[in-house]
Amino acid sequence: MHFPIMALAALATTSLALPADTLPAAVYHAPAPAKSGRTLTTQQVLKGSTLDLKELEITTVLLPAGQASRPRPATAEELLVVQQGQLAVTLHDSTKTLSPGGLLLAMAGEQPALRNTSAAPVRYWCLKFSSVDGVDAARGQAGGGSFLRDWPALPLTKTEKGETRPVFNRPTSMFPRFDVHATVLNPGRASHLPHTHRAEELILMTQGNGQMLIDKTSYPAAAGDVIVMRANVPHAFTNTSQAPVGYFAIQWHSKAELENQQPK
Repeated sequence: MHFPIMALAALATTSLALPADTLPAAVYHAPAPAKSGRTLTTQQVLKGSTLDLKELEITTVLLPAGQASRPRPATAEELLVVQQGQLAVTLHDSTKTLSPGGLLLAMAGEQPALRNTSAAPVRYWCLKFSSVDGVDAARGQAGGGSFLRDWPALPLTKTEKGETRPVFNRPTSMFPRFDVHATVLNPGRASHLPHTHRAEELILMTQGNGQMLIDKTSYPAAAGDVIVMRANVPHAFTNTSQAPVGYFAIQWHSKAELENQQPK
């Protein structure tokens, strides 16, 4: 098929005008849980790009009892967070079992092996992401390399609003700084007043439900949901229920963001 020159020019102009990212700030609701079968099942929560992420894909994975997920070379970093069950992770010839709330951060190029050694299914989030800046493997290794931590090992601090647990705050193979912490909010409490920041952020809802303010509109968010917060968008989370609400907050800090923080 042949296009007139003017039509080709219009197509090129339209392509250049398209946004470089595709994931708006929003609450992405968890898919209906898959029923356990004999093989691994994945369900996509979201996939796209942002200002600082060349690609982000989040899935929920159901691994039946006795099943394994084969190691594979990864060009992206991966963050796994266990939602239910017991997940055995082998990394660098060392195996650790993660319970709900346990995490694995695998640097780009790593090949962790996953196995469900229990008698019940395991469900976990799998976040795969690559940065616009590209991979810096040496920086990731200098920052501590891949990371395994089970929920009971996370240090707990009580606050007037509930609880907080720092997970890690370090350089990785994708970012000069990558920050994850876990929060539990008591009923009726807000995480912060509405605020903005340049760093993009993800919220993984682990328990309970509440309301997420995005710009000037509030949206319901419940356990299993994923919240994407874009740079400089006003936001705040409030526990509007009668029970505690738990979530992981994940921020990545790109070269562009950190350079903008430097005094001129």
